[in-house]
Amino acid sequence: MPVVKDLARTENSLFFNPIVLDPVLADPSLRNVPTLVDPATAEANLRKNLSVSSGGTESRLVVSYTDTDREAAAVVCNAVVDSYLRQRDSFDDTRVNNLERWLEPEIQRWEQEVEERQQRVHMLSEKALGFAPGRNVDRAESESSMSRLADLRSQVGELEIELALFDATKDLPVALPPSETAQLPDAPVVPTLAETEVQKAAIREADIQEAIEGDVKVREASRVVGRYQAILLDLEVKDMVRVSRDYYNQMKENLADAQSKLDQERQVARDRALKELQRLVEEDFRQRKEVAERAFAWQQEQLKKQQQEMKRLQDKSAEERKVAQKAYAAAQAKERDNQRKVLVAKLDILKAQHDEERERMEQFGGTTAELQFANDELVVASDVLTKLRGRVAAIRTERRQDGAVRTLASATPPKSPVEAMPYKKLGMASAVAFMVPFLFGLLWELKVQRLTDAETHDKTGQLAPVLGEVARLPAGAGAVKGRRVFEESIDTLRANLFLSVDTRETRSIAIVSSMSGEGKSSVASQLALSIAKATGETVLLVDADLRCPDQHEIFGLEMGPGFTSVLSKESQLVDAVDSSLGNLIHLLPAGRLNASPHRLISPANVTAFVDAALESYEYVVFDTAPVLAAGETLAIASAVDSTLICVMRDVSRKESVLRTTRRLEASGASVAGTVFSGVSARQYGYRYGDYQYALGGEPQAT
Repeated sequence: MPVVKDLARTENSLFFNPIVLDPVLADPSLRNVPTLVDPATAEANLRKNLSVSSGGTESRLVVSYTDTDREAAAVVCNAVVDSYLRQRDSFDDTRVNNLERWLEPEIQRWEQEVEERQQRVHMLSEKALGFAPGRNVDRAESESSMSRLADLRSQVGELEIELALFDATKDLPVALPPSETAQLPDAPVVPTLAETEVQKAAIREADIQEAIEGDVKVREASRVVGRYQAILLDLEVKDMVRVSRDYYNQMKENLADAQSKLDQERQVARDRALKELQRLVEEDFRQRKEVAERAFAWQQEQLKKQQQEMKRLQDKSAEERKVAQKAYAAAQAKERDNQRKVLVAKLDILKAQHDEERERMEQFGGTTAELQFANDELVVASDVLTKLRGRVAAIRTERRQDGAVRTLASATPPKSPVEAMPYKKLGMASAVAFMVPFLFGLLWELKVQRLTDAETHDKTGQLAPVLGEVARLPAGAGAVKGRRVFEESIDTLRANLFLSVDTRETRSIAIVSSMSGEGKSSVASQLALSIAKATGETVLLVDADLRCPDQHEIFGLEMGPGFTSVLSKESQLVDAVDSSLGNLIHLLPAGRLNASPHRLISPANVTAFVDAALESYEYVVFDTAPVLAAGETLAIASAVDSTLICVMRDVSRKESVLRTTRRLEASGASVAGTVFSGVSARQYGYRYGDYQYALGGEPQAT
């Protein structure tokens, strides 16, 4: 059985799996447990209160359960552990059964494979003609056998030559004894050396293959190939190919390299074998040729002796010679027959020995090597079968023991609660509840990116430059310093506007903002007063916010016909203007809106109005509606000389101001800059200073 390591980590997922928790939730005896009473929240509470931790070592774990009832906590904990152990034992049984089921066909297949290989070994053993199965033929024995075969072949050749010479000389005249005198016939013709020519032996393929397989390097390369084949077979039998895929592929590459090297060694050994066999053939041919030459010389010598003997017997009479010749011929013929029989018998014996040795070499050289390979294959198959049977036996033995995970101690009710009063948890919950709104507010502020400072409001250069900062308008009559700082900031804005090279010729000005509540109405009214005081000219202040007008309320005047009646041609400009404030500033209220503002404030109407107003007034200041909410403001901005974008500190959003700037530029408006309003008097004084001046001999603040 596999040993489970690091139980707390590997088994944690199984404890919280539904196959373990569902039987616990379905147990009727646990319905009264406080945390499991409500079926809707029972599973969530079970997962929340159940914990699995390490028991100090990798082979131990601790399971605990928290509940308001100590007895119920122990019962639920033991129920969870029992359910887990049942599932774990079920997994182990399934695994063992699957292993046995998967191994049985493999065992049957390898039993059949072993039986087939045993039959093959038995067949090759019988074919080896008495030689021990699996015996290797070493090189010395092979060379000795080759030498013996060559000697037998040489002896057979000599006997065949001797027998051929014997048969060739059977027709020669029989020499008479020395005492006989008779006329001898003419000497027979002496055969030439060409008639006894010797042929070279042919090199057989079996001899070449025998020499190749006996080569030392070829045998070493063959052992390497066999070793890699055994490794691959062992990986396939143990089903380790998927686990060790890289090692399996490496072994296949090594087998291919070893096979290639074996082929190369065989080719080299073949060349060496051919050279060696050719040398042996040449040596055999030379020896047989020498034998043939010696036989030819002996034959000539015998013929010469017979000729001399016949010359010596020429004086004998014909009758004596005939009688003696017959008698002598009969004796010689009988002797020659006996000699020939001896030669033939000797030749048959040598041929039989030669054929037997040759057949033995062929069978022993080929069949024994094949038998050796068959024995090796049988050993591998038997080893695989033994391992498979041993694996099954081990599985059947190990399944009798307990499961891979066992219970060391059951859960018992705790003697004291985990915590009598959860002060820490209550404190943490209160802190979280207190901090969440602030966190959401902080995240919201980070998202909207409100403008907080004039110097850092635009680091990317996408917004219009700050033309001036306006202090916050103080509330109440007692804030003398605050009002003085506010008026000074307005005068500074007016000075920056009319002293700038790009805007010094400005006569018509539009004060715009992205959204409402950004201080544009206050800036427009105070800027008109500042221009009138500085120039001594009457300034026309136009309330162009037709949707939500407030300039008449700032100055405490009546609405009157206003700007709408002038645009709709219902009233003349001089009749609609309220001049009750004196000669410094004249106010044109918005008037009653009785039509769509887009229809009234069209580019043509606004352009005509600006031209008419500039004929009567030196300067015209427009208080407009928010650009993003009211599109008619773009028509006013495109008709005036300069447009100021008013932003409120800690209120205006950078994205909104950027979108407003792009819309104004797209409509053709001349954006002079940004007015940063809402700055506190203290911050304004800290940044720009607070400088007083004197009127009538006494210091006055302005």
